[in-house]
Amino acid sequence: MRRSLHTDEEIAFLLNEATGGIPIAEICASAHVSLGTFYRWRRRLGGLKPAGVARLDQVERENASLRAEVQRLRAALLVQPLRPKPQRPVPTEGAALAQGPRHRGAQACVGRFAFGRSAN
Repeated sequence: MRRSLHTDEEIAFLLNEATGGIPIAEICASAHVSLGTFYRWRRRLGGLKPAGVARLDQVERENASLRAEVQRLRAALLVQPLRPKPQRPVPTEGAALAQGPRHRGAQACVGRFAFGRSAN
């Protein structure tokens, strides 16, 4: 998006003039902006004074630097190798038979909804 020809402080001054009673059409003509642009500025900056706009600019810059820091930390976490998971011991045939079959519905069908389930 194209940068504005007006600084945020100038925009706040123009918005302050409008709250002072100067017609919006006259302000737009003197600043060489459209009515849509003026109302977009009003929606973005609201009733901020020029000092508030400077504070908003500072907060936006701080927010951008924090977002960059979070991205840098995410990238650093993704680069680190993951620790390998510990390997489980492979069960012997006798241990596997003691546990029983390992598929769904292998247990006996008991309980409240036993009629809805089948053993196989």
